[in-house]
Amino acid sequence: MDSELVAVIERLFKAAIFVPIMGLVAWWLFSSWLEQTLSSEEVFIGLAVTAAAFFIGVGSIVSGGWGFLGVLALVFMALLALAVWQYVYWRRSEREQLLSDMHVFKEAVERDPTNAAAHSFLAEVHLKLREFEEAVAGFEKALELDPQSRRDRKLLQWARERRTHYPWMRLD
Repeated sequence: MDSELVAVIERLFKAAIFVPIMGLVAWWLFSSWLEQTLSSEEVFIGLAVTAAAFFIGVGSIVSGGWGFLGVLALVFMALLALAVWQYVYWRRSEREQLLSDMHVFKEAVERDPTNAAAHSFLAEVHLKLREFEEAVAGFEKALELDPQSRRDRKLLQWARERRTHYPWMRLD
């Protein structure tokens, strides 16, 4: 068999391994965005890093083998996949904790509707979940019960700004 043909087959084999793996990482990022586990900014950064690893890897395959750049791209891709997995796992855990906290604070509000702190904490959970309408309503209620709270006033202003600038951003 001709050595050039062997080199082409070897490159195709390497590309058949490398390209689908990169596609899986990109799909993982995209599906995390669809599930709203990751924000648009986080996915954009992840896809930019994935694209960089992809072009380094494809460039090394086209240039004749794995070489230093190919190994670098594989290590880079593996680290990226591990970091994304850890981050997504952390974000899911954080979301589960926030939903648990929301349940606790809703019960506290139901037990004592005049509890300004419970309204404030519930609104803060809504804010962290990027539920800006609910957060605004909660902070307004907390300020109605405790008009002296500078913290609630500041968080209310912040929630109103986010509601205006990011009406599409929610984590549910």
